[in-house]
Amino acid sequence: MATNALLLVGGALIGMVIMGVVVWITMPSLMLIKHPSKLGYDEALAILNDNLQKKQDWRLVKINDYQESTANYAAMERACSVNVCNPRYASEILMDDANRGVTAFMPLAIGVYEDKKGQVFVSQLNVGLLGMMFGGTIAKVMNMAGKDIKEVVASMVTK
Repeated sequence: MATNALLLVGGALIGMVIMGVVVWITMPSLMLIKHPSKLGYDEALAILNDNLQKKQDWRLVKINDYQESTANYAAMERACSVNVCNPRYASEILMDDANRGVTAFMPLAIGVYEDKKGQVFVSQLNVGLLGMMFGGTIAKVMNMAGKDIKEVVASMVTK
């Protein structure tokens, strides 16, 4: 009887360790979505701005130019994060004091960058998946935001 209980507990622990390793390995590819773009860097930024203006309540807040800001430390290809916000969505989340911790990753950002071969990529956080980890209003709103961002990026990337 004690041997069976020990085997059961040991098996459960081994299963948890294996599951932890699987999650550790797969989470980066699930949380960060990146696509090659069919556009050049400048054109991708212009289309991104145009697409945002067409989506209800979305705004381009700021472009963080990493090539420029890191120039004293390294020479690199063009890379930026585009901070975007939907104040209507943000207000839905932030109305509740308990949800305000998510301001740590607000506003959302979309990355646009070139690799060493000149290929442009567009990257984004999997906002819908991240929201599911919180549940409630955050999950609902971040799911909507994720769908919007996916639509904004769709015309910029190769399938």
